[in-house]
Amino acid sequence: MRVVVVGGSGNAGAAIVRALGRRGAQAVPLSRSGKAVAGAPGAKADIVSGEGLEAALEDADAIVDACNSRNPLDLKPFTIGARNVVAAAERAGIERAVLLSILGVERSRLQYHRRKREQELTYLGSSMQVAIVRAAQFHEWSVDFFEAGAAVGAIPVFLGGRLQPVDVGEVAELVADEVMAPSGEQVIDVAGPQVRVSRELAKAWQGATGARGLIVNGPFPPTMLDYLRSGANLTEQRKGKVTFEEWLARRR
Repeated sequence: MRVVVVGGSGNAGAAIVRALGRRGAQAVPLSRSGKAVAGAPGAKADIVSGEGLEAALEDADAIVDACNSRNPLDLKPFTIGARNVVAAAERAGIERAVLLSILGVERSRLQYHRRKREQELTYLGSSMQVAIVRAAQFHEWSVDFFEAGAAVGAIPVFLGGRLQPVDVGEVAELVADEVMAPSGEQVIDVAGPQVRVSRELAKAWQGATGARGLIVNGPFPPTMLDYLRSGANLTEQRKGKVTFEEWLARRR
């Protein structure tokens, strides 16, 4: 089974490529660089311009969209990019798609999430059989903020926010299962084993890494704080097993 993984060179995408490979699929990581991932040859394409998409999707049996945007001001991969991928997939006769999304995007006012919701609707409006895996924030997500803040001596936390951080590998396994043996569910929610407050995670990270810095309430956008306080990013539907502390211990 040939499965093209859009965003296959990223953190989640690469984990999905590896999970598919373990199941015997021919996983093809698609990215602008076209680099190989875990021994799987890559395909070079730009989903926003559309360049290279037709060739990359040729003979594919299914696609996984795990694309991301590191730039919060450039969300075209979720809008123009999604429309281009869906159109190219339909022309190629691909019948199965699995989209990696985020818990609570349908309830969030954060611009990043609004564009992710637009991406979801683009897929759901296609002729393909679509499953959306909505995941809570990965363990890495909070650490990115902690590391950036520690560099200037102030580790930011989300005042009043709750998280249910999940291991990216566990999410990748779920995505791969949906590709290879579809459950029939259209939207699948998944999060980590524990609901935590941001300050707890920051203290655990400091303890594990020895990082110095004062833990402070971060200057985050109100829409982000509203989202993390609302509970939209939490679920009891499916829960992984790897705690934040266990994940930190594995990184050493």
